[in-house]
Amino acid sequence: MTAPSSGYDIESIKKKALIWTIVGFLCGGIIAGVLGLLGYLKADQEPETAQKFTKWAMIVTIIVIVLYVLIFIGSLALGAFSASVSTN
Repeated sequence: MTAPSSGYDIESIKKKALIWTIVGFLCGGIIAGVLGLLGYLKADQEPETAQKFTKWAMIVTIIVIVLYVLIFIGSLALGAFSASVSTN
């Protein structure tokens, strides 16, 4: 006899959480990684909560990556501006 299905694909939830855990730790920092890890650990007992943790890990990672890009572009612009000012 099998257990009743909860309507969630647990393996898919765990795979997505694992991917965002790795990406979170590499690109998004500790907070994003921990949120992804919590999503992975809660997938078996609480799949809805696991999806929420994974979603927040994804959001935090994307925000951090966008901030990295903006800082990089800003530093390039500042460097170009200061180089053009110092040549005059």
